[in-house]
Amino acid sequence: MPEYDAYSVCYDLLWANKQDDVPFYLAMAKETRGPVLELACGTGRVLLPLARAEFEVTGLDVSQAMLDKLQAKLDQEPREVQGRVALKCADMRDYRFSQKFKLVFCAFNSFLHLMTTDDQLACLRSVREYLADDGRLVLNVFAPDHNRLTGRADTEVAVERDPETGRDMVVTDISKRDLTNQTIEVWEGVDRIGDDGTVKRYSATFTLSWIHNREMHLLLRLAGFEVVAVYGGYDKRPYDYASGIQLFVAKKV
Repeated sequence: MPEYDAYSVCYDLLWANKQDDVPFYLAMAKETRGPVLELACGTGRVLLPLARAEFEVTGLDVSQAMLDKLQAKLDQEPREVQGRVALKCADMRDYRFSQKFKLVFCAFNSFLHLMTTDDQLACLRSVREYLADDGRLVLNVFAPDHNRLTGRADTEVAVERDPETGRDMVVTDISKRDLTNQTIEVWEGVDRIGDDGTVKRYSATFTLSWIHNREMHLLLRLAGFEVVAVYGGYDKRPYDYASGIQLFVAKKV
C-alpha cells in the first residue's frame, strides 16, 4: 500500500527508540516458547529483539518498503540472528503459511489500520488458522479517549531529537476524525535539518480506526477466541478507562 511505503521513511525517525513494549513481548514469547508471528512488523522494532533473544520469528507486513528497511537492518545482524527470521510481504487479512505459531501478536495499534468490521474479522480468522491450539494472540490497540474524540480535528507540533543525527527535528501531527465511522485520518510530517543547514520534510498520510473495549471482546468471540486477559499497560496492570492502551491476550476455542 503506497501510504505505508511513504510512512516507512518517517517511522524509524519517530519510533526507533520506543522500547517500553519490547519486554512484554519477550515475556510472552518465553511463556509460549515460540515460534512467533508478528503482524504488521514494520521495520523490525520488536521483531529484531525477539530474534536476538533466540526466538524463531516470522514478520508479515503489507509494505515492501517497510520490509526492505527491516532486511537492511537484518543484514547487519550476526548470521545466527538472521537465520531465525523469515519475512513475508502480505496483507494481514489473508495470507498463507505451512506452519503454526505459538504466539501471534500485532503491536502498537497496527491492528487499527484495518478499517471495517469485516477486515478485522478476516484478520482474526486468519490468525486462528495459524495459531497453535495452545498458542496465544496478543493485540495492542489504544483505548479511545471519549473527551478527545468529541473534537473532529487537532494539530500537535513537537520538537524531538533526530535519532540519526542528534539534531532537533520538528514533528507535526494533524488528525481529522470521522465520528460516524470511527476513523482518524492522520497527516504526519517530520522536518529534518541536513548537514548543510537546509530543512527537508518527510510526510505521510494514513488512517486508523478505533475499537472500544466491548467491541474488541465481541470481535474476538465472533472469530473463535476467548479473552484470557486485558491489560492496561505493558507491566500487566489491569485495564481501566484511563489506561490509554488496551492489551488483549486471547486463545482459540
